Amino acid sequence: MTLKILTAALLLAQAAPAAQPLPVLRTEPIPGGSIFWVKNTGTQPVTAFLIELVNYPGSYYSLWQDEAAAVLIAPGAEKRIQVTNMTVGAVPDYVKLQAALFADGSSAGIPEKVTQMVERRRFTLATIRELIARIEKAKASSTAPADLIAALKQWAESLLPARRADPTAQTTINNAAARGAISEAAAFLESHSPEETLAHLRANEKSLAAGKPAL
Repeated sequence: MTLKILTAALLLAQAAPAAQPLPVLRTEPIPGGSIFWVKNTGTQPVTAFLIELVNYPGSYYSLWQDEAAAVLIAPGAEKRIQVTNMTVGAVPDYVKLQAALFADGSSAGIPEKVTQMVERRRFTLATIRELIARIEKAKASSTAPADLIAALKQWAESLLPARRADPTAQTTINNAAARGAISEAAAFLESHSPEETLAHLRANEKSLAAGKPAL
């Protein structure tokens, strides 16, 4: 190997994020729901992860957590998440942490699920940018806040999945994330001014755009 090729290979190795272990998941039943305990055993902060109910007859469940550029779980820390779903607590052997993203852009888990997570984040970013554009347009045209909120809720409802839609399909995943972002913006607008809502959305946009891997 020539010195030039060796130098390039070393630079590439230095630039690539180090591999991280998949966070450790524990699932416990509680009255009226379940608790997930997710521990980060890696050296980088976890910024996103996916928990799924896998191959359980007649039922499906997923929990997506994504903080993009923020720290979701610090190295060595454990996060407690309480949910109202009782099935996952009753059958913990079927509950799996499928994929995770880390602050340096590295990932762990099933490659297809990692790809879905990144695509979900990209679609969420596009939705937030569309929200900003719609609110700016409504503000410029002096649209009443109540009418704007109603329009956002209608937009969110348009993204409801069709009957028997595959919950693991990318389109279903993306639309659910977008619906959540739109509904959250509409709820925020109910108690805040359009200017405050725009500032809130721009902060979210900045966080998503700054996350790794780059979108």
